Amino acid sequence: MPGGAPPAKRDFLVHSLYIGNLSSKTFDLDLYKFFKSRGYAIAGVKVMFNKESRQSRGYGYLNFYAQEEAERCLEGMNNAVIDGKQIVLSKKKDKDFDSKANVLVKNLPKEMDQNTLKKLFDEFGTIKSAKLEVFSTGESRCFGFIQFETQESAQKAIDKLHGSDQMGNKIDVLYHVKKDEREDVGENYTNLFVQNLPGDFSDAQLHDLFKQFGNIVSASVNLKKNGTGFVSYKDHEDAKKALETASMKLKVQEQTIIVSQHISRKESDLITKGNNPIVQNQKEAFKSNIFVRFIPKEVSEDELKEKFKEAGEILSVKLKEHVQKINGESFSNYNNGFVLYADVQSAQRCIKMFDASHCFGFSNKSLSVDFWQSKVDLKQQNEEKNAAGLK
Repeated sequence: MPGGAPPAKRDFLVHSLYIGNLSSKTFDLDLYKFFKSRGYAIAGVKVMFNKESRQSRGYGYLNFYAQEEAERCLEGMNNAVIDGKQIVLSKKKDKDFDSKANVLVKNLPKEMDQNTLKKLFDEFGTIKSAKLEVFSTGESRCFGFIQFETQESAQKAIDKLHGSDQMGNKIDVLYHVKKDEREDVGENYTNLFVQNLPGDFSDAQLHDLFKQFGNIVSASVNLKKNGTGFVSYKDHEDAKKALETASMKLKVQEQTIIVSQHISRKESDLITKGNNPIVQNQKEAFKSNIFVRFIPKEVSEDELKEKFKEAGEILSVKLKEHVQKINGESFSNYNNGFVLYADVQSAQRCIKMFDASHCFGFSNKSLSVDFWQSKVDLKQQNEEKNAAGLK
């Protein structure tokens, strides 16, 4: 039997191959039968799945009883076709691949499948894996990942395909930067957090807006929080230049954007303690932001701006529907809003004007006006109250 008898259990996972570009229809048993029927002594197989969608991630691992058997399989079966997909075998595990050769592709047309995605990038170099992300229904999530063998290939793909038209969609092709690699702290930061962007702003527009300051590794809008995004530079000096030049000075569609150093989750403890200069710098950008509650539903952003402009120059005004649930049903009786002034003095004047007036509102309906506070600030306040024995 090829590969000999199984060794001790502790050596069971030593001789492994990474297998990529799998079909979404290929599962553990399919792989086991495929390689077993071709004479390979397979110790085990594992296809990796997305925890949320339960869909195949398009890669997995083959485990062998002997190193020689793994090498024989690598030589004889690399680029074999399984369930209509040409697989990729490698001694490297996925986590050991060069992250700088990993490309994120966004805004893909819904009709583009994984095979078409891979073919689009084939010309730029050897592809270790190609993965189109899908929902549990199998419908495309309109983004995917291409893992090249080299960073040079990834750069060629970005240079040629970023912003290109594919089936009527202008796609975004960027380096994929993992969260743990984005989390830089201290004086040598390279990652920026951008706020007050137009709601329909795209990754490509964000990239184009900030490329004037230096070499960008990635730029992406935050789909979970409208009007925000992240820009990652290759060098600290470029990030610093963007931060100093763009924040509160750069306008997009008449909106003045806010730029601050991106704070990672790893810094959350320092944030709540309030002793991190990075955090303090970020908070400075919001001292001129006013939070307004109980705005009548019929009031527009322009009307809200008109009401508050007496206090000083306003950079932006945004309305947000206030929704509350009662007995499982959602209700919305009013809106909340944010008024961002050009300076702290104007925001302070606004608060004083509100305090001095008992009818500051619309149609005899009073507003609630205060400085905006983040969840982190509120958490810190509550902790301080609890420490002081206050309720």
